[in-house]
Amino acid sequence: MANLPDPIQNAASAFDGLPGVGPRAALRYAYFLVTQPKEVVERFARALQSLAEKVQTCEVCGQWSDRSPCSICSDPARDTSILCVVATSPDVRSVEETSVFKGRYHVLGGTIDPIEGRTPDTLTITKLLSKIRLPDSGIKEVILALDADVPGDVTTLYIRKQLESLPVKVTRLARGLPTGAALEYADAHTLADALKNRRE
Repeated sequence: MANLPDPIQNAASAFDGLPGVGPRAALRYAYFLVTQPKEVVERFARALQSLAEKVQTCEVCGQWSDRSPCSICSDPARDTSILCVVATSPDVRSVEETSVFKGRYHVLGGTIDPIEGRTPDTLTITKLLSKIRLPDSGIKEVILALDADVPGDVTTLYIRKQLESLPVKVTRLARGLPTGAALEYADAHTLADALKNRRE
C-alpha cells in the first residue's frame, strides 16, 4: 500500500485483520470511511471504543455482556434447573431467538480441538463441573447444545463422561441440525425443533 496517507494505510491494516476481509476489501472500507462525514466516522470509532471498554464476560455464564451478571443470569424468571451448555456467546443469541429455552447458560469458550490448541483445560469445563456439583445448584438437566461437527461431538462425549457420576439428566440437541452446521447460523425454526426434540 505504497503512497497512501498513514491514516488510510493504518485503517486498511486494521480491517485486514478481520476474519474474511482481504487486503482489497480492507482498502475499500478505509476509502469508504474517508468519504463519510466526520461525525459518521467518529460515531463508528466510538462504537469500536465502546466494544473495548464496556463488553465483558459474565462471571456466571461466561457470555459477552455489558454487565455481570448478565441480563439472563440476573433474571429471576429463568429456570435454574436447566443449564444449556454452548460453545460461544453467539450461540446463546441463536438459542434465545427460538423463544423456546427458558433456562440458563454456560459458555465453554469453544470446543475441544487439539489441532487448534483447544484442549479441555483451555475451556471452562472445570467451571461447569464445579457449578453442577454445588450442593444448592438445583441443576437437574444439562443440555449439550454444541455444533454437530467433529469438535462438537468430541466435546459432547467428553462432558457427558465427566457428568456420569453426577445426578443430572444429560441431553443433547436432536439431530434437526445438519452435520457440519454451525449453531450460530442455524435458523430459529430448526433450532426450536432441535430443542423440543432433544434426547438423552
